[in-house]
Amino acid sequence: MTDDDRLPTPAPAFAAHFTDPLYDDPASEYAPFGTDEGADLLHEWADRRDELGPSSTLAHLLEEEGAGEMLQDLDLPITDPHRTPDGLVDAATTVLGAGFTLLRLTGRLDDQGLADTRKAVDVLLRVHGEQPELVRQRDDLRSWPA
Repeated sequence: MTDDDRLPTPAPAFAAHFTDPLYDDPASEYAPFGTDEGADLLHEWADRRDELGPSSTLAHLLEEEGAGEMLQDLDLPITDPHRTPDGLVDAATTVLGAGFTLLRLTGRLDDQGLADTRKAVDVLLRVHGEQPELVRQRDDLRSWPA
């Protein structure tokens, strides 16, 4: 791993709770920062870390990214079990990356943001099945102190 591959230093609360190596994995497609969306959000907001504070919310971060509609897209139905709407997967991946970006950089996540991030990982579990990385994220988000 080169210095360019390293993820930004996590907030102490994040590092204490999210201890699995997947939270530092920039390559796994099921890790929060292994997707293009998750990696881009993390690195962009790491450069803007000074703009994040106790009142930062997931919804605000997504709005700043021009992706506010992603929260509503988490509710897209899966009508055909053999075909998942691309918008649903994109929304879940983006919301998951944004939620973990706030957690990693600030060590906190607003209550609604936590609920939306949990919903995003649940969507990805429905679509991709019980992938170990997604199960770990679900479990860690469930035990995160709200």
